[in-house]
Amino acid sequence: MDLKLTPAFERMVRGASQASADDVMQLSAFFHSNPGAATPWIKAFTLPAYVNYYLPLNYARLRAVFREVERFLPAAAVSEVWDYGSGPGTTHWVLEDEEWLSPRPFFCLEKSNEAVSIHKRLMASRKGRWQPEFEGFRRPSSGALAVFSYSFLEMQKNPPNLGAFDHLLIVEPSTRDCGRQLMQWRGRLMSEGFHVLAPCTHEQTCPLLEHSERDWCHMRVGFEAPEWWLLLEDELPMKNRTLTYSYLLLSRKVQDDKWRSFYPLTPTPARVTGDTLEERGKTRQMVCRGPEREFVSWLHREGPPPFIPHGALLKGLEGCDVKGAELRVNPSTHLQWVE
Repeated sequence: MDLKLTPAFERMVRGASQASADDVMQLSAFFHSNPGAATPWIKAFTLPAYVNYYLPLNYARLRAVFREVERFLPAAAVSEVWDYGSGPGTTHWVLEDEEWLSPRPFFCLEKSNEAVSIHKRLMASRKGRWQPEFEGFRRPSSGALAVFSYSFLEMQKNPPNLGAFDHLLIVEPSTRDCGRQLMQWRGRLMSEGFHVLAPCTHEQTCPLLEHSERDWCHMRVGFEAPEWWLLLEDELPMKNRTLTYSYLLLSRKVQDDKWRSFYPLTPTPARVTGDTLEERGKTRQMVCRGPEREFVSWLHREGPPPFIPHGALLKGLEGCDVKGAELRVNPSTHLQWVE
């Protein structure tokens, strides 16, 4: 699945500013020198760099995540949306362009006045369906969804009352540290009454925490960038042909067996959590379906392996030969997957 920007989103970010490579490099240097720090919105280079370069990347990532939300969380179960650390409105722009959820009460909580100002400036440049509220907050209603897009781990000194929400969506960078912290939060939130809907297909112990000190759960999707964005990237040392992220979708009301009505995958499918690994004589790919750290593998002498996208839901592994941690595909194995 390759993510792209919608024409309305492109017009909005292009009309807001024109970033130079120097703007992007200055903001990138700030992020690398100050991990976990708030975005420096008061700096002159921040607005053009963020809106033209980083906002399209974060928007594309979050669109991919919301397509997972659409699969596993029925729209009727969501009464309102609360966006914590809303910044310049990444969640807002995804809600505008993903039609799964029709407009309903939408609250944007952002401590930076500069970020709120940019969000409102962008709102004025496009006609939208959603009408976010920036003040006058009340207690969340039953069925409220809290969204944390690159903000949850930053808020641990002063976290919101998660118990006030029925659904949680947490998206974090795909670094080892952030990914493993999120995996640890998975167990904690489950102990507090939440059911994990995605990316996990089970509620047992996380195999990557239990059996590895290096691995972490993250997804990867393709990014089909527009020409103007590619021209800016040509002047930068970093390249983004694919995008990665870590996330958790949890709910108190929608339990993990409900989503099987969306995809009749039985027995419980595996989530492909690893990139394709080419090794001597075989190809391996990490999968997750329970508390064991497992890989599906193909011997090259049996023919070329299929391309299974990172993040896909996979069934048919029960037909594999078990070789230690490997689920080895044989001629009679019938694998099926959905991206």
